[in-house]
Amino acid sequence: MASSESSQTPLARLVLFMICLAIAGSLVAGAHYYTVTLPAQNAALHPPANDAGDSITNCKVCRINCIGSEIPNLCLSQCDVVC
Repeated sequence: MASSESSQTPLARLVLFMICLAIAGSLVAGAHYYTVTLPAQNAALHPPANDAGDSITNCKVCRINCIGSEIPNLCLSQCDVVC
């Protein structure tokens, strides 16, 4: 008889393998969260620099954008709602 036989059953080895995979996956997911996801979320929290709340400027921009619109009357009426 060979003494290299494992005393664990195949089911026990499978369970141990699955636990090791779960731990490794958790470590990889945590590293991804802290290196990729969290910085992207923090970058998205800042308001744009041109957001001054100036409704007159917003109205002018809206009307300028309506110049090339297929339905300019509808576009201008939407601008009136915004302004």
